[in-house]
Amino acid sequence: MKKWYDKISNIYDIFTIRFYKKMRKKLINALDINQGNRILIIACGTGQSFELIEEKIGNKGEIIAVDYSAGMLNKAKKRIDKNEWSNIKLIEADAREINKKFFQRNNIQCNFDFVIGELAFSVIPEWKKVMKTSISLLNETGKIGLLDWFRPEKDLLTKITNLLAEAETTRNTIDYAEHLTANFKIIKKYFFKSIYVAVGNKKTAQ
Repeated sequence: MKKWYDKISNIYDIFTIRFYKKMRKKLINALDINQGNRILIIACGTGQSFELIEEKIGNKGEIIAVDYSAGMLNKAKKRIDKNEWSNIKLIEADAREINKKFFQRNNIQCNFDFVIGELAFSVIPEWKKVMKTSISLLNETGKIGLLDWFRPEKDLLTKITNLLAEAETTRNTIDYAEHLTANFKIIKKYFFKSIYVAVGNKKTAQ
């Protein structure tokens, strides 16, 4: 997976930025992000959502952006440098390693207002573990936002999508996210209802 995304990092934006643009905007707007919020992005890729988030959080907010691919992060860094953003920290790491101890070792506060999974959980191995851990990093009023594929049909489109993205889009990421969160809501579905934007609140302790 890592090598594949390194290889396609130079052409990734060419083929995806327009396709996902409206979906990313829909997700960011649905989260009600405010000035000064702290955001964790799982699988940030080339940083296509950075500008949308920066408009919401301002200079006092912060983005911690994680990706496994050095190639994708290199493109993300160029985007950061071009826009002169100083409040985005890029982390090259396997999402399975991301937890409270990881952030403590790297001197990063882990009480996030929002966690965003961008085309992440249909790709990441041990995705249920990663999703559960990601939600645990939210503060008590935090929210998770998801932009991802879910195609239960094992048809040609599913096979092509899985091949191009090295994904498993038949994973029922929707049901599992709903199980882990409160007030889970699908905001909108796109592309033959194969791609969804959804948000959910962290469950309060009982």
